[in-house]
Amino acid sequence: MKHFMEEYGKRKSEIEAYLKLVSIISSDNVEIKNDSGDTHIITTLESTTLKASFYLVLYNLVEATVREGIRSIYNKIADDGISFPNLNQKLQEVWWYSHQESITATPRDALISRVYEVYCLCRSDSSPGFQDFIAGVSGNMDAEGVRSVCRKYGIDLVDDGRDLKKVKDNRNWLSHGNKSFSEVGKDSTPSELKNAMNQVMLFLDKYVTNVTDYLDNSKYKLVI
Repeated sequence: MKHFMEEYGKRKSEIEAYLKLVSIISSDNVEIKNDSGDTHIITTLESTTLKASFYLVLYNLVEATVREGIRSIYNKIADDGISFPNLNQKLQEVWWYSHQESITATPRDALISRVYEVYCLCRSDSSPGFQDFIAGVSGNMDAEGVRSVCRKYGIDLVDDGRDLKKVKDNRNWLSHGNKSFSEVGKDSTPSELKNAMNQVMLFLDKYVTNVTDYLDNSKYKLVI
């Protein structure tokens, strides 16, 4: 869990540093001077491109934080030596889903053997491996996407998060080439980007708090 918290704090600092640079570059008549004394005046295109790129960086914070939160749960299960029968029902379901691809890809004549192998794994006294499988995480993480992940693991839900949709949409438009960086960045001001960042961080802060509570109270264990 310590690594999870440290990584989250590090990523937040990176985002804040990036926004500070965006704010400076977006000012009028900004010049950059290198060690040789040569200067370059920041163009509108360069400024809008940098502002648009901020959405990519901010989206990365969302998805990375959700992933690291789930990995911290897996790590705690392994550290505590919790066996499959002692996991809560939701985690047991996630574990089976983590083996779905290997089972469905098995040839028919070997399918029964493969299913039996997986069954034996879940009957083992050792902690189950999730193979870095994280249920519900994709390239479309908005607030409801985060809540969907939380439901799959039994983590308390985070309310609101409406700003995450704009971040996700802009990220997808840029990643898939549906909009250019100029199109996304031209109508974005540093103050709007700062507000989006603050709202996203408030949402993620609560997610981190809920994951911490999940770990501290051993909610990954089966309640008997």
